Amino acid sequence: MTSFLKRIKFLFCKKGELYYYLKKTLGFSPRNINIYRQALTHRSYSTKDNKKKFYNNERLEFLGDAVIETIVSDILYHQYPNRNEGFLSTMRSKLVERKNLGRLSKEIGLDKFVKIDIKYPLQDNHNSYIGGNAFEALVGAIYLDRGMKAARAFIDKLIANGFINMAKTARVEENFKSLILEWGQKLHAEVKIISIWEDVPTRDRPPFCSAVMIEGRIAAKGKGYSKKESHQEAARKALAAMKRTPNFERSLLQMRLIRLVVEDLLPEVRQKSKLISNLQD
Repeated sequence: MTSFLKRIKFLFCKKGELYYYLKKTLGFSPRNINIYRQALTHRSYSTKDNKKKFYNNERLEFLGDAVIETIVSDILYHQYPNRNEGFLSTMRSKLVERKNLGRLSKEIGLDKFVKIDIKYPLQDNHNSYIGGNAFEALVGAIYLDRGMKAARAFIDKLIANGFINMAKTARVEENFKSLILEWGQKLHAEVKIISIWEDVPTRDRPPFCSAVMIEGRIAAKGKGYSKKESHQEAARKALAAMKRTPNFERSLLQMRLIRLVVEDLLPEVRQKSKLISNLQD
């Protein structure tokens, strides 16, 4: 009877609540609950352990990120045997992007267990960022606690329960050329996709190479076995590079401003140069 009462008390205390949540969500019992607590400790809530090391989820986040990419890559490779590398890369980037992981964190109720300093400034994008980090750290904790097999089982469970919709993700717009041109029109930026070279095709070397030019600068290059394929690949790489660079649009606006100033001054410079040339004659 005493043992039963202790278990009831454990489930209703803060620690027991986390244990019960993890067991239900992961599909197995955690062996080392402390590593999961660390996975849910944001850096703003950091403390130092006995070895004077910071106790937060940043290292677990780093590990979890690699584990998730490995698992998702394996799933995609076997689920889409006839799709090319570009499609697989795009699918993976969409599945593992921070926004999507933040959504997963919220939908499975993980965000409610994240420890964060109340003084830490929160906005919608920060919430998504924190939730995504916690999800990565959780997977890192699963990997350390129960191994890769358990981490894979957790991802498979999310897919089976509809939290990760592979078919829906596969139906995303794949016309990267249209996407980047539309993006350029939206920001009034000069975006061009040009062919750099055409060559004789070989087994290891596609014959076409193209580049995406944004405000006169090369943003990305892409190769393909047709001109259209090389355009799409260059556009895909450019869009991916833009996502990895938070201040890209700001720097783009600066480049655009410089171009407009130069274009405005150019007629005047040419006129003065012509006048000087006439005087010298």
